[in-house]
Amino acid sequence: MFQAFDAILLVLDHHGKILDYKTGNGAGLQPVSAFPMESPARFQDFVPVDVARKYENAIRELHNGNRFVSFDYILRSLAGESWYESCLIPFTDGQNIMFMWNVTANGKQPVASISFSQDMTLQNWLKVLRFRDQETEDHAYRVTEMTLRLAERVGVADSELIHIRRGAMLHDIGKIAIPDRILFKPAPLTESEWDIMRHHPIIATEILGSNPYLAPALAIPRSHHEKWDGSGYPDGLAGENIPISARIFAFADVYDALTSDRPYRKAWRRVDALDYILKQSGRHFDPSIAPVFIDMI
Repeated sequence: MFQAFDAILLVLDHHGKILDYKTGNGAGLQPVSAFPMESPARFQDFVPVDVARKYENAIRELHNGNRFVSFDYILRSLAGESWYESCLIPFTDGQNIMFMWNVTANGKQPVASISFSQDMTLQNWLKVLRFRDQETEDHAYRVTEMTLRLAERVGVADSELIHIRRGAMLHDIGKIAIPDRILFKPAPLTESEWDIMRHHPIIATEILGSNPYLAPALAIPRSHHEKWDGSGYPDGLAGENIPISARIFAFADVYDALTSDRPYRKAWRRVDALDYILKQSGRHFDPSIAPVFIDMI
């Protein structure tokens, strides 16, 4: 994860002590360019009182059950003032991860550079998935390619394809908050474990929802486990109330999952996976899209 972000990344214990850190190349790091790792330094010791107070408030929000907390502030240096934004995310063993972006530096970029930067952010989230689970990232690339091919076949406008690509790539980002004992369990999940797993679309919405750049892509991360007959999750949507991008994505997601090895079973044959999709048409899948997907494969 430390190699993934062109920003400041800190690993902190529950007191704010800095356990590890990484600084990116273009993040404007003068105010916090070096932390003395040999001493019990805390994040609060390096920032003004008002910033420390915002950090403490963010910690309290995490303790109250928030999946992540964002806050912004000003840091001053010899080079001048810079606005920063931080995102605090629970990690393991009472530790937290905090990302720090220099908003002022990014705000000086031309529009084209901001778009490129946002796409790099998307790629960096995928790197986070890779460090957590290589198969999840590989799965994301495979289903994205299939989803885009299917979207073109059913006549989705070209202007929507970029949002479908982003949503497909990040559809499982919520799984970074699912415990390893569940995510990598070499057996079917219990009902209580499924209750936890079913939260990952909501977690994805919480992680990505504050970014206007990714808002048009949220339909897939939020709704890719909804089913045509209304028996899916997290919202129990049915039929055409399920966003079209999520309905399209469901074919690629299920097909790739069935034809890939999993910790609890071997991959299915392609013909068996397609037979399953055909039988689930009108239950799990949009019946108008099913024959198009089967013909495509």
